[in-house]
Amino acid sequence: MKLEDYFDISISGTYELVDGLYNVNGSVRLDERVEKLPCKFGKVTGNFDCWDNDLITLEGFPTFNEIYCDDYLKSTKEYRQYKILKKLRK
Repeated sequence: MKLEDYFDISISGTYELVDGLYNVNGSVRLDERVEKLPCKFGKVTGNFDCWDNDLITLEGFPTFNEIYCDDYLKSTKEYRQYKILKKLRK
């Protein structure tokens, strides 16, 4: 299944489905307002932009990139874990 089949999304680059995770060689911009991602991302080499959205969880978010999201998501447990893991990877 293609990412575009799930929801309105813009991808600059290429992607592949590996073990149920979408790995993107490029950046992702979530255009559709959703509360939860309908698919899971693995590695995204560029940015993952979900600014100005209705997301309430970071479940399914990619693991190795910069996340641009609304302030209310930054107060979630998942976002704090993301920031800690990002610092540990450096």
